[in-house]
Amino acid sequence: MKILFVCSGNRGISPIIKAQAASLEQIGVKVEFYPINGKGLTGYVKAVLPLKKYIRQSHPDIVHAHYSLCGIVAYLASTRPVITSLMGSDIKQSGFLRALIIIAVRYLWHKTIVKSLDMKECLGVNNVSVLPNGVNTSVFFPMDKLQCRAELKWSSFSKYVLFVALSDSNRFEKNLPLAVEAIKNINDHEIKLQIVSNIAQSDMPIYLNASDLLLLTSRWEGSPNIVKEAMACNVPVVATEVGDIKWLFGNIQEVLRSRNCDAV
Repeated sequence: MKILFVCSGNRGISPIIKAQAASLEQIGVKVEFYPINGKGLTGYVKAVLPLKKYIRQSHPDIVHAHYSLCGIVAYLASTRPVITSLMGSDIKQSGFLRALIIIAVRYLWHKTIVKSLDMKECLGVNNVSVLPNGVNTSVFFPMDKLQCRAELKWSSFSKYVLFVALSDSNRFEKNLPLAVEAIKNINDHEIKLQIVSNIAQSDMPIYLNASDLLLLTSRWEGSPNIVKEAMACNVPVVATEVGDIKWLFGNIQEVLRSRNCDAV
């Protein structure tokens, strides 16, 4: 089977999308990428004819689009079944684009995937599948903290709070100002906010394991992989209640009671 991934190429292909492709390739599925470089609906529509030509030459069995605009372009360009994954931010659209997404979910795409139940409820459409991205536990696992810090040249004495936004830490939905303000309010010179962006996904396990805590202050998320990756590395997480984070954390009160601990 051959699957064509249609996705944004404006900041390079997302590490999350690359990881999904790698997991499919491990079970014998051939995956090709078609990155779209364009901004806004007009910029994406320009990719329809080139993508149509590519699909005719490549003959994929399925076209899997990531994000809503890629899904619309894929539908217009392809005679093959189109699956679209909505990743989080596209659900928060309003006005014309939101209406367009709902029409595409109901009538155009062969299947629509969302990353959390929260996304499904926010979208308000029933015929979608909730399918979060997974984590490769052969890559993300607990490692020696001091060794990881030495590799990053971090102090062995400071307490590091990690803030991650792989493509751009200043994106509105990541809410970096809240993270900065939270650390400022703690008023402890030993606690350092370590902001990480634009690094290779292969380096992320080192950063996580070097940290004392992952801080996620997003205004919205789908199913944030960084939280699952931190959990796989046994790194504590403090997060706003977005996406499926509450479900990922499970019943904290029950866990604390089972360990005879007091809730904080």
